[in-house]
Order: sequence, then C-alpha cells, then structure tokens
Amino acid sequence: MSCKTFIRRAERRAVDMRGFALGPNRDSDVAITDLSYGGCQLRSEDKFAKGEVIELRIIKVGAAAGEIRWAGESCAGVKFLN
Repeated sequence: MSCKTFIRRAERRAVDMRGFALGPNRDSDVAITDLSYGGCQLRSEDKFAKGEVIELRIIKVGAAAGEIRWAGESCAGVKFLN
C-alpha cells in the first residue's frame, strides 16, 4: 500500500486588490486574486519568471517582498519573504 504525502497550505482568501510588482527590470500593474499569510496569486498582462524576486505594493494595504514560485500565461504565485 502506498502513502501520499500532503503538504498543508495556508488558507487562501479570494480578494480583488490592485497593486504593483516592482524589481530591477520590472514595474508591472497587477491584480491580487487570492491571499494568504504566506503568499498570493497575481494576474497581470506582464510575464513573470519563476525565482524572480519582487516588491509587491498593494494599494491602500502596504508593501511586501516576494518570490515568484510559479508563473503561467497571465498569472503567477508569490511566496512572501519574511
């Protein structure tokens, strides 16, 4: 009998927030579509690269450093760096 290992992720909340992803060669408008204590999902017309480090500035909320953990055509997953 095989066992599967499950990694519990932080609870995510659907949100509708706007902000900017900033970096040495980046200034992207983003929409934040889900949020947890550990990270978030972004939607943007710009492409992101796995491993890229950004400063995420969420309008009326604040700023956080993050690392792109996965990236698709129009979205990306960010892990907050604390």
